[in-house]
Amino acid sequence: MNAAHSFSIMSNPVRTIISAALAILPLIAMNDALACAACGCTLSKDWGAQGITTTPGFTADLSYTYINQNQLRYGSSAASAGQIGTLSAAGQEIEDYTTTRTTTASLNYTSDTWGVNAQFPFVQRTHGTFGNLGAWPATTDYASSSDSGIGDISVIGRYTGFSADKTTGIIAGIKLPTGSTNANFSDGVTPLDPSLQIGNGSTDVILGGFLTGTAGEYGWFAQGTVQHSVATKSFNGTNYRPGDAYSLNTGIRYAKFGAKFTPMLQLNYIHRAPDDLGGPIDGGTMVYLAPGASFRVGGGTSVYGFVQLPILQDVNGLQLSPRYTLTLGVSHSF
Repeated sequence: MNAAHSFSIMSNPVRTIISAALAILPLIAMNDALACAACGCTLSKDWGAQGITTTPGFTADLSYTYINQNQLRYGSSAASAGQIGTLSAAGQEIEDYTTTRTTTASLNYTSDTWGVNAQFPFVQRTHGTFGNLGAWPATTDYASSSDSGIGDISVIGRYTGFSADKTTGIIAGIKLPTGSTNANFSDGVTPLDPSLQIGNGSTDVILGGFLTGTAGEYGWFAQGTVQHSVATKSFNGTNYRPGDAYSLNTGIRYAKFGAKFTPMLQLNYIHRAPDDLGGPIDGGTMVYLAPGASFRVGGGTSVYGFVQLPILQDVNGLQLSPRYTLTLGVSHSF
């Protein structure tokens, strides 16, 4: 039995599958979101998509997430030309775009009531900014950067032994500061902003819980997490502490089409407290609607895809935000 079986014949073991999949958590997305409030998502890519079995074993997953931040927002609205011009004249940096491509390899081990998952992201990020000093929309102060490398690795454990059906559980994990933090702009001299580095230099703890259920041919889940930095790094003599991230995810999936094809829909919420870099910066609240689907291709292998569409983007000050986020992946259980 696998996680793609119809909910109309759902039993406790199948619900165990969902519980285990949920508890892996969207660590890739949370790492993306730590770059700034508007950078990314809290998508639960593992729910119903990775073919986790009821017997002890491993699942390997490879996913690709594309985030193109190319829209300037001020508060909860798109920034107007007048707002941008006024802020630029006052010395506010006016960013042009930030594009992040994250390819993540993960390995999950599932036991009866516990499991562990490790995520190894490879991040490619390009960025352009008009700078400040009243440069916008001229290009006299324009700067760009391009960097890539192994990002911050995350390891998380889960426990679902509180009830016989294992439909509730807790999670606890850690994000390690393995990503590079010393990249410069293309001039080779000016340090890149901490929030744009491949890694953010902090060691974070991740805590949360989840619950799942069924209603006829539908399955549902709800999950909440908090991510908090417990050790940080100094950038150019100033300590940088990423703001705490609070996420809530809920979703449904429909099994009427059988084991081969499962459509899914998620609602993703994240609130980022402002980062601290000698004063508060960035931060905000994001809500996304994420339709997606998984396809079982046989032999324990599944492919899946999601697109995240923003329905609320409320940022602190002037920030770049994406118009959508795309995630594609393939997983194999063995």
